[in-house]
Amino acid sequence: MKRNNLSEKEAIERSIAEKFLKLYNSEMSSSYEITKHSDAPDFICHDKIGNELRLEITLTEDRPKDIQALLGRSNARSPEELKRHLEAVKRGEESIFESVSCLQDNVSYMARSRIQPKLNKDYGPNTALVVRDTSGVPWAWDSSIKDLSASLDLSNNPFDKGIWLISFVSERIFRIV
Repeated sequence: MKRNNLSEKEAIERSIAEKFLKLYNSEMSSSYEITKHSDAPDFICHDKIGNELRLEITLTEDRPKDIQALLGRSNARSPEELKRHLEAVKRGEESIFESVSCLQDNVSYMARSRIQPKLNKDYGPNTALVVRDTSGVPWAWDSSIKDLSASLDLSNNPFDKGIWLISFVSERIFRIV
């Protein structure tokens, strides 16, 4: 598949899909490669013997606007915004907890809020959901995956090839479901 003329969103999704496939192929002893970009799911992949794997890609963030800040579209995490927030905390106008993240709290909540709406769509057979953690914090996802899985309403789950999370910092994949 050509990389030319990809939108920023498509380029980000493709990078995530490629990273996922590298880790997935290594872990599962498979040979999937991207063969087509589509809309829903985002990518169609095939292995050397023709088996198909479809990938739907989404990103999660610790706090709202973190991804925008990472892409340079928001100053939500800038030093100036942090200074403003700390001054507002000193004045009692904001809570310090508005800027603190916890894996068992807001971070898992954000991941769940990205996964749950995807469960209501039909992407066809042989589909996996790939959730990219964009946090710069090396969260210990292996200790929270069970809780994240248990918190999802899986009464409708179109992802027969699993729901996976890619850790941003440690470059590992975790099967959520």
